[in-house]
Amino acid sequence: MNTFSKNKTNHSDKTLIKKSFEYSFFESNETYIHPSSIIGQNVHLGKNVKIGPYCTIIGNVTIDDNSVIYANITIGMPAQNLDTKKSLGTISIGKNCKIREFVTIGASKSENGKTKIGDNCYIMTYCHIAHDVTLENNVTLISNVNLGGHVHIEKNAFLMANSAAHQFCRIGQFTSLAPYTAIRQDLPPYCMFSGLPAKYFNLNIIALKRAGFSRESINNIKHVAKLFYQDKLLIKQIEILAQNNSYQENSSQENSWGQDLNVINFINFIKNSSRGISKKSALDSVKNIGD
Repeated sequence: MNTFSKNKTNHSDKTLIKKSFEYSFFESNETYIHPSSIIGQNVHLGKNVKIGPYCTIIGNVTIDDNSVIYANITIGMPAQNLDTKKSLGTISIGKNCKIREFVTIGASKSENGKTKIGDNCYIMTYCHIAHDVTLENNVTLISNVNLGGHVHIEKNAFLMANSAAHQFCRIGQFTSLAPYTAIRQDLPPYCMFSGLPAKYFNLNIIALKRAGFSRESINNIKHVAKLFYQDKLLIKQIEILAQNNSYQENSSQENSWGQDLNVINFINFIKNSSRGISKKSALDSVKNIGD
């Protein structure tokens, strides 16, 4: 840069500026804030955090190490309701997160509230994360996902493009939503859902295998999901069967299925649901045709 006069602006100058941004944003191991971005005085950045062009980050925000905030992203604006006039509570974004263009992340509705994004989350373009939402670790949101206030997404969940969750809903770990799926009740873990409103389709078997779940454990989860979604048993009945290990389709069913920690987690999730669990399944229409 020293080789050019202050009054000159030419192609070479622009090329050097472009290289400087690309190096600082994509290659450097130091924290970088693009000069066009607005960063509030109560924003705290970890090591090697990148803030791209035209971002606005205000309020009490913490962004942990190695997270990347790309371009045109808004974090910390007041909760989107008529009564909230300023940024409240805190927002925390964990380590190694990638937040892509035009994402919005809202501040809490209360002074003691929190909007929280865990480690290793990948949030793609135009997603909206409303006030007081919690994303646990390793959550992926594909473009245009819309999460209402107080939604809680457990670890390793995968929400595909244009899916949406009603406020206060909870989505279990390793659960996947197909594109254009909308939910208004809680969704238990390990499953795949699709439709308006969401219906159960199957276990999220590929994700479970990739995560190292054993074949036995996958079969156990499949068994308890069948009892709930296909056999339409009440969760109290399923819990009794799990405790007694007495419900078996065939002799190959392991006697210990009810002791599987993932089965227990599935049952407890349903028992503790605040918005209820729909038993709607894609298999229902097939069964009705057969009848």
